[in-house]
Amino acid sequence: MTLDVSAVVKEYIWKMLSDCSGGMKAFILDDFTINIVSVVFSQTELLQAEVFLVERLQHIPVKKLQHFKAVCFVRPTMKNCEKLCEHLKRHIYGEYFLFFSHLVQENLLQKIAASDEYEVVQQVQELYASFVPVDPSLFSLEFSFGMNYSPSDKSLRATDRVVEGISSLLLSLKWKPAIRFQRSSSRCRRVAEEIHRLAYIQEPGLFDFRQKVGDYQLIVLDRMEDPVTPLLSQWTYQAMVHEILGIKNNKVQLRHSLNDEKEIVLASSDDSFYQENMFSNYGDLGLAVKQLVDNFQAISKINKQIESIDDMHRFIESFPEFRHQSGSVAKHVNLISELSKIINEKSLMTVSRAEQEVVCGSDRVLAFDLVMDLLADNKILPFECLKLALLFILRYGGHGNKQVSILVYKSPCEGHI
Repeated sequence: MTLDVSAVVKEYIWKMLSDCSGGMKAFILDDFTINIVSVVFSQTELLQAEVFLVERLQHIPVKKLQHFKAVCFVRPTMKNCEKLCEHLKRHIYGEYFLFFSHLVQENLLQKIAASDEYEVVQQVQELYASFVPVDPSLFSLEFSFGMNYSPSDKSLRATDRVVEGISSLLLSLKWKPAIRFQRSSSRCRRVAEEIHRLAYIQEPGLFDFRQKVGDYQLIVLDRMEDPVTPLLSQWTYQAMVHEILGIKNNKVQLRHSLNDEKEIVLASSDDSFYQENMFSNYGDLGLAVKQLVDNFQAISKINKQIESIDDMHRFIESFPEFRHQSGSVAKHVNLISELSKIINEKSLMTVSRAEQEVVCGSDRVLAFDLVMDLLADNKILPFECLKLALLFILRYGGHGNKQVSILVYKSPCEGHI
């Protein structure tokens, strides 16, 4: 099966909305599932599915809206269960179709059943999508595991959340993988053991997809094993947008845009240019954007040459595509302009050259001099100085303690190293 988590989740949502076909619908989501829907479904598609109201589960309308069918898509938590029970007791909507993003505990189902006094629940189903599909091959659980390695309540809850997200992904893709984990990490061990317990002991029938052992592999790694890569500047399109501008649920905020558009959607699923160039480096990306603009200018010249009825007909037929391409060109030109402006303002190219010398070079004295020069440069932000200092300490901390002491003393982030 081809890995496309976005398509799988989109198919799930279409199923939810089509199961209660006919009549106006209210889509009820919690704080997590609203992010899932926002990255795979557009407002136009929701309207096509007769969804005229999107509400958060936590917000219960004062007025009853019983001419609406409520399609609820939520995580199976006690908090969400209590809110659903409140909805049912007040009989806000005419009918309820309940979809949970993972396995539901029996006690929660009993609680919901006891609250359905008006018998308005028409369907209860588990649809496994307890993750946010950022790209076809990338998903997020929308939370931080944190720095805590000890078996505290918070750490155990985080483990449960990771297990929930990964196991729902496996179920949605119909995979029962062999599980491998990083031996040196207690967190990886806990996650791997819990997923194995769920798939092979607690719910073997649910994970029975008639596959050969070893068809799929789940490898659990601890990101903290590599402290260097997060400190290095990234120069591919997707990574630059994420690190320099920030991207959240495929939405990017533009602070320096000259246009009214301050937020843009950047998703490979509906943007062919981004899909083709998301892993292109900064230099190749500039050439690709120039080619995109040149192609659009050529099409614009052709569309201006309207001299006959046939030309008008051709223009009308191609106008939707022309308009879509115009928006794509404007979006990527704005993004590249914003990135270029910030890179120049923060001297990120200069910082990156120093990073590469520290990490890949063999001359410790040269690397130390480069770092010290940048620490003394007022144009370099304290955060960039901190990353450079940490990189040097990681590379040479065991060889030049005197240099490390000088570097910590000179750093504007003294006390954070």
